[in-house]
Order: sequence, then C-alpha cells, then structure tokens
Amino acid sequence: MPEPHEPTAHEPTADEAARAAQALQSIEQRRAQAHDGTGAARWVDVVFGVLTFAVLAAPDFFGSGVTGWTTPAFSALAVLYVVLLNTRRGSAMLGQRARLRRSEISGRFALVSRLVLLVLAAAGIAFALLQPDFGVHVPYWRTALGVVLGGALILFGGRMQRALASSATREPHTTGSTLNGHI
Repeated sequence: MPEPHEPTAHEPTADEAARAAQALQSIEQRRAQAHDGTGAARWVDVVFGVLTFAVLAAPDFFGSGVTGWTTPAFSALAVLYVVLLNTRRGSAMLGQRARLRRSEISGRFALVSRLVLLVLAAAGIAFALLQPDFGVHVPYWRTALGVVLGGALILFGGRMQRALASSATREPHTTGSTLNGHI
C-alpha cells in the first residue's frame, strides 16, 4: 500500500484543493446567474408581440391608409425600446437585470449577425422599392403574418433571447466547465 506523501510547497493540500474547487464552482454559478438575468421581462415580449400583430393586421381591417401612422408609431416604439435598453434605469424598467459584456461577445457572432441584419434590411428596402405584383391575392395575409410573428414573439421571445445570448458568448455557458473539473 503506497504511503500518502506530504505536499510540497508547490502542491496544494487536500483542503486547499477543495476550497479552490468550491470557489471555482461558485464563480461558475454566479456567471450562470448573470447569463440568466440578461433577458427582458415577459410583459415586454407580450407587448411587442401584440403591437407586431396590430401593425401588420391594421391595413387588412382599416385599409392601407393606416400604414401612414402605424409604421412610424411602431418604429418610434422600437427606437424607444433600444434607447431604454442602453440606459441603466431603462433596462431596469424593462426587467433586464444584466447585460453581456461586449468583451464576452464573440467577434464571429457579431460579424454574422450584422451581415444577416444588413441583408434583411437590404431585401426589405428592395422589396418596398420594387413592389412586385405576383398576381396572387391572398385575403388577410398581413393578419396571418401578424399572428405568426406576434405569436412567436409572445411564446418564444424569452427562449430566443437566451439562445442568442448563449450563442453570442465567446465561451458558451454550459452546466459544467473545465474550470470546475467537468468537461
């Protein structure tokens, strides 16, 4: 039976190793709590889901003349939302307790997300300028689109935010990590 050896000056004792492992586990738990606090409150998803439905469905029920005020109103609310998210009090009012540090966001994720947004914006502008007529009349298509998009935001908004935050980080959050000995 091998004898237990005495720790040298460079080797931690069993107590020190246990305390270090516990400290790393505590750090990992706090990091997980911070990542969980990055999402907005549920009511924000519901409000924007209902507003998305209302803006898209309004022309089907009130005529195309309402887009003259619904689209700018929705745009103003979206800009107000972004401005509030970038202030401490605004974020607290919207129920967002924490934000990811910019240094934690992967450069590749930032590049890909900007390119996707640029392509979508360009496609939207091109579609609006060209206004193609496909010759197919689908009644209440805007209302159907509003139900799908607004419903997705209401039902899956929080999950989508958490998934984006998780994929945006340089080191995706997992339940275990190499820091606390789990792979």
